[in-house]
Amino acid sequence: MSLLAPWALGLAALAALPVVLHLFHRDTRRRLAFPAIRYLHRARDRSARALKLRDRLLLAVRVALVVVLAVAAAGPLLGSGDVSNHEATDVVLVIDNSGSMNRVADGTTLLDQQRGRAMDLIRAARSGDRFWVVPAAGPTLASGVSAAAASQAIAAVQATDAAANLGPAVREALRLLPPGTARPREIAVMTDLQASSLPLDPLALPADVRLVASVTEGEPANGVVASVQTDPPGAGRDGAAYVNLLAGGSATDTVEVRLSIRGQTVSIARAESGGSAILRLPDPGPGEHAISVEIPPSGLRADDRRPFVLRTFAPPVVRHVGPSDSYVARALETLDRAGWLRLGAEPGGADAWFVEGVPSSRLPVEAASTWILTPPEDEGLLARFNATLERLAVPWRIDIEDTPGSTSLGPSPDVPGLESIRVQGRSRLRGVGAGSDTVLVRTADDSPWMVAGRVSGRRYVLMASPLVPGHTELPVTAAMLPLTEVVLFRWAGLGGSLPPPVPAGVAATLPLGADSVSDPAGGRIRVDGGSPYVPQRAGIHTIYQEDDVTSLLAAVVPASESDLAAAPAARLTGALGAREARVARTESEWRAGMYGSRRGTPISPYLAGLALALVLAEAALATAGKRSPSYHGSPRTEPPS
Repeated sequence: MSLLAPWALGLAALAALPVVLHLFHRDTRRRLAFPAIRYLHRARDRSARALKLRDRLLLAVRVALVVVLAVAAAGPLLGSGDVSNHEATDVVLVIDNSGSMNRVADGTTLLDQQRGRAMDLIRAARSGDRFWVVPAAGPTLASGVSAAAASQAIAAVQATDAAANLGPAVREALRLLPPGTARPREIAVMTDLQASSLPLDPLALPADVRLVASVTEGEPANGVVASVQTDPPGAGRDGAAYVNLLAGGSATDTVEVRLSIRGQTVSIARAESGGSAILRLPDPGPGEHAISVEIPPSGLRADDRRPFVLRTFAPPVVRHVGPSDSYVARALETLDRAGWLRLGAEPGGADAWFVEGVPSSRLPVEAASTWILTPPEDEGLLARFNATLERLAVPWRIDIEDTPGSTSLGPSPDVPGLESIRVQGRSRLRGVGAGSDTVLVRTADDSPWMVAGRVSGRRYVLMASPLVPGHTELPVTAAMLPLTEVVLFRWAGLGGSLPPPVPAGVAATLPLGADSVSDPAGGRIRVDGGSPYVPQRAGIHTIYQEDDVTSLLAAVVPASESDLAAAPAARLTGALGAREARVARTESEWRAGMYGSRRGTPISPYLAGLALALVLAEAALATAGKRSPSYHGSPRTEPPS
């Protein structure tokens, strides 16, 4: 039991007033001698006992009446009361709308279930309650609003495929809650208790902030298309997609893996759950293409499909600078006859330059977007070659070691058999600020032999040895043509590129000139070119400029969201810094847990009824006393002596 106005209990002290008046009542009647009164002594003795009982009852009724009125004035409350009977409270709703909340349980998503529970809390609100609505992924939707406005904000919480950390959301909730007030303060966290969503650095909730968590649970097993790598197709030839899966069931299960281009299935394979698959990737023609790899639905549907964008080009024009009878020239002529590229003689029309050694004339640096470079056979020309690298802004140089040596190349997953090739000579690659470059091939002693990078908008591929038999066995082996193909069409990017997908919830920079973006569901928003854009849903986002498609952006589910393991409830309490947190998993537990400042059932109306009954009893006793025979009002006499 609790009291709204405990000070009112002091009024109960007034109950002593009737007792004091009774005890200190003085008889002021005069005594007169009246001989005949002795005949009434017997009648007086008979009625004295009844009169004494009535007086005591009347005293008890009056004392009880004062006590009942004092208790009623104190506003007593019995029990915890109904959920709607609480003090005016400030409540922040932190709603987890991360990717894992899109799981379906009992026919609805976990997010929709939590929206329903949040609406239950709003429906139980009373006048004076204030609400804040903070999605875990996205901006705050309501701040210090009424129940009606809060219900609209809850309905506006959007499902996302992004990862979410509940720590920053709860910190924002603490920042929003007005401090220094006498109002109860609560944070209600609506979540699936995914382990990856809890902060690693514990928070510290103030002692007056109550934490309650509504937890809905879904199936933890989840199959995932974890990654896709491609061997891009070229003109007249197929490529391949290399797919890695994460297990969503038994390791002996097999699943069907489909590859689709613009929604049309073009390749199917089967793979073990948690295994890998290779799918044929046909040439879709020049341009940007929306491609996806998909497995049957599992726990989290969004990561059963992994989208990516493939950029393919028409057969590139390649200009060769070097001896016309070199092994490189012969390999390029073979690719030209196959239709994979076109050899060009004009400097201005080439997509790429393949330069062997030191050119006889000054290279036009801006003539191409891609440069493939090999050093000269004559070590005396290395200084001029390094000067060419400097002009092209390539952050590598060729150095000569004191003693020549022979070693083998390291393995490459893109060129089978490369590890059997030996290289000779004293030339070595040395980086000069090439921190972000990629080492494509190393020697057996771990020295870089082939590197690639991008500088000033240009791609380059640089080798440490000339492609001639005196420096490497490569030109006279079967690996020469495959290596030339891989260098041109994969490592130099001439055959197509696979732009890295963006995790949902992570900003990507839009192209200059972009003015709108449509998401995978078809919703279109206005944007500013060159500004950050945050894709919230996995899939292909289409970027427009004046209604013309300029490019495609692939967004995928973050890896952390694909791990659906749930954390124990005790970890939630520790991670969010609460001394205790009430965790509600069922509807009844949630209703019992919301609004910790409940005031109980008021019993003042019942006490008022009791007080009215006592007033009537007091009136009846007092009236009965006046009607009954009494000798208290007659002159008091002494019997004759």
